[in-house]
Amino acid sequence: MALEAVDVETWSNLIFQGVLLGILYSLIAMGYNLVYRANKSINFAVPQVVLLAAYTALITATATGRLEVALASAIIVSVAVSMAIERGVARPLLGRPPIALIGATLGVFYALKGVVLVVGGSEVAVLPLDIDYYRLGALTVATNDLISLLGAIPVLAGVVLLHRKTSFGAAMRAVAEDAEGAAAYGLPVRRLMLAGWALAGLVGGLGSILLAVKTQVSPDLEYYAIRALAASLIAGLDSLGGVLLGGIVLGLAEQLASKFLDPYLPGIGSDIAFLLLLLILFVKPYGFFGSERIERV
Repeated sequence: MALEAVDVETWSNLIFQGVLLGILYSLIAMGYNLVYRANKSINFAVPQVVLLAAYTALITATATGRLEVALASAIIVSVAVSMAIERGVARPLLGRPPIALIGATLGVFYALKGVVLVVGGSEVAVLPLDIDYYRLGALTVATNDLISLLGAIPVLAGVVLLHRKTSFGAAMRAVAEDAEGAAAYGLPVRRLMLAGWALAGLVGGLGSILLAVKTQVSPDLEYYAIRALAASLIAGLDSLGGVLLGGIVLGLAEQLASKFLDPYLPGIGSDIAFLLLLLILFVKPYGFFGSERIERV
């Protein structure tokens, strides 16, 4: 299909869906960044935490028929699991090279994968939600799109404001910059690290539910969370506000690639995240907003 043959309605919906998907990627990407700021390492267990939260929500929603109860259960599980990883895995590895925690969280990834198989198996289901469609000019917007959009934006904004405008955020920034210096000033570094992991679990749990509302509860949510890591790296692992741009760039690229390139390169829409990441990191090795680190040798 030639680009000029695509009508305004198609373009409008394509861009809206790309931006919406990008915002959801940003929410999960923020979980990666929060952990990186706390421990200077990547938490590779995030995809399974997201999947476990989604299946917990599905089981709770099926039992109660109430989406708000499902949301609460997913958040409780994701926060509890994230805090358990910090206490049981990340904390004993403090002071070790970052690769030690990366390897450990990969181990947690596979351990949680077994838990997810027991809890949810490979079931594919939708959360109980009545779907209506609305026309907004050239856009056609579904109820689940609105819920996902209106649920994600306040959380993203809230976490950024928490970090930039509160004393708690200032303390977490101090730990992110120099944990030893923050400890010397009397800040409770270990509690703040735990709080960072808990906050990562919170946004991960919310992200899993909003993604499930947008799509469905299925093992594919794991791959959304893996692609969200690409959004985190595009933004820069130590940037919180930048993840929104990283997520939107990724979401738009996926939608455009799926629309225009999939007929010629099947599956490119799903893989474009990592191709795009590779190209961007050639030019910006620390991402768009990441801080360049100087290594002394």
